[in-house]
Amino acid sequence: MRDSPSALAGPGFWPQTDPMDMTLIDWIGVAGSLIIAGAYLAVSQAWVDPRAPRFHLLNLIGALMILASLWYRPNAGAILIEVLWVTIALIGLINWLRRG
Repeated sequence: MRDSPSALAGPGFWPQTDPMDMTLIDWIGVAGSLIIAGAYLAVSQAWVDPRAPRFHLLNLIGALMILASLWYRPNAGAILIEVLWVTIALIGLINWLRRG
């Protein structure tokens, strides 16, 4: 038990395994992850141009949804990657606007 993940993470910290225990904000984070993964799939399959605003907007929305969930269940590494994802999406949108 001493080396189990829940013992290492501390009480109440280990992610839920029962979807019924998830809160609305947890589901918002899950939806954000699916949006980002869907946008990446769309680009990797050439369904969407990676320079198109739709791609960057999907990434921005997904990252903001994940950040909202992280507000209630903070994790430094996850927060950092989502802040970087928001920054990259904003740079992509700014570049698209400049290309006009």
